[in-house]
Amino acid sequence: MLKRKLSKPSLDNPLKIARADFAQKFLDIQLELNTALKPLRFKPPVAYVYNPVEYAFKANESYVRKYCQGPKKLLFLGMNPGPFGMCQTGVPFGEIKSVRDWLEIEEEVGKPEKECPQRPVLGFACTRSEVSGDRLWNVLKKLCGSPENFFKNCFIYNYCPIAMLRSDGGNLTPRDIKDTQVLEEICDRHYFKIIELLQPEIIIGIGEYAEKRSLATLKNNNSNIRVIRLPHPSPRSKNNQNWAEKAETFFKNHDLLKYMTDGAPTDQN
Repeated sequence: MLKRKLSKPSLDNPLKIARADFAQKFLDIQLELNTALKPLRFKPPVAYVYNPVEYAFKANESYVRKYCQGPKKLLFLGMNPGPFGMCQTGVPFGEIKSVRDWLEIEEEVGKPEKECPQRPVLGFACTRSEVSGDRLWNVLKKLCGSPENFFKNCFIYNYCPIAMLRSDGGNLTPRDIKDTQVLEEICDRHYFKIIELLQPEIIIGIGEYAEKRSLATLKNNNSNIRVIRLPHPSPRSKNNQNWAEKAETFFKNHDLLKYMTDGAPTDQN
């Protein structure tokens, strides 16, 4: 497997060095996960496997280096990339306008090894919008005001970095396929490395699957970090009308806004 050459930012003081080292540790875990997942083969109906942490690595690296420079009080966990979000931008829930215009990330994106004709990877030139990402980032933008306010204490990470597609381009999530034991063992192991690095006080599982994998991973590692579930913003989810309103209520009821607004204390060094 071709190893990614990580860019080295210009550093001129100890604080920048510490933050860059932290981001590097995060990226190293992601690359280790890529290596562990590479040999896996999936049975039908999986026909295509995309890993945007490989072919969209520049954008993923920009996301990590810009917004993950120290421990986080809140870790938001998604399930896996969507075909019009992270598959195009390399950023979790990576709806293109949100990534480009709010997160201010736009990088060259390559191609998966085997591309589905019905779901081409066009990178930031893709004209389709991911509903889940659009809903999530718009709520965060409304509540936090700026990316800096949100990422001061929060980070969003996907449990599994690969997307799986049917032969016709239909999206398959990990919960849609059978025989996920090996996949989940690998993802669990590296997910806990991320948890150890970020040291969150609270994990927010975005949807039932993310909550379930968080609870299982923590139990297997004798950790008692608090886990709560945010309803998934996908239109496929049940009882998902007025998601933005429900999400705002969720953040208020769980007293999370104090971590996400200007003036919130930070654990970063």
